[in-house]
Amino acid sequence: MAGPASTRHEAGAGPDWARAHAEFRRMLVVIVLVGVAMVVGALLYLSTTGPLTTSLVVATTIGVFLAVLIGAGLFAAAFFSSKSGYDDSVSNAAHHPAPASVLPPGLEPYRRTDSFTEATVPKGLLADHTTKDGAWALIHVAEGKLRYRVTDPRRAPLDVVLTPDGAPGVIEPTIRHHVEPIGAVRFHVEFWRATQAG
Repeated sequence: MAGPASTRHEAGAGPDWARAHAEFRRMLVVIVLVGVAMVVGALLYLSTTGPLTTSLVVATTIGVFLAVLIGAGLFAAAFFSSKSGYDDSVSNAAHHPAPASVLPPGLEPYRRTDSFTEATVPKGLLADHTTKDGAWALIHVAEGKLRYRVTDPRRAPLDVVLTPDGAPGVIEPTIRHHVEPIGAVRFHVEFWRATQAG
């Protein structure tokens, strides 16, 4: 049932990314101007040592400009990657496990919620919340689309859109998460726990 119809990283969609992108564009303009100034300076210096031939002008222009562009451009790209949040996303993924995509074995269902729509979904589900220790859950989408986000610092960030055609969204015990309806939707949550003996 619900499966990830689409996946999206937080990086690249927020104000940090917009500010970093604007600063990166300004840096590129400055780099180009510095490159032009360096080329002019190099040509002026060479003109004092002898005549400027066409081949000398072309070689100097390309060499000096590319050197400035590549050197400063790599620095600007590193700055953009750091400020936009991409580095944080990679760091989180490297240091924290991905959220579970399937239930572990040895569980059984024990309760399910009523069906919710975009108009009746409890406010608590829209804000960050957790299930109790030992309580797993599946988010089943019957109609429409539902965004499911895992925001717990113990897990790599997850942002998926659940639909009726995909797999359910898996909720791990004590792991912070929330949902967000995308237009008209109907869904319910099914809770699972360790199989009871007897």
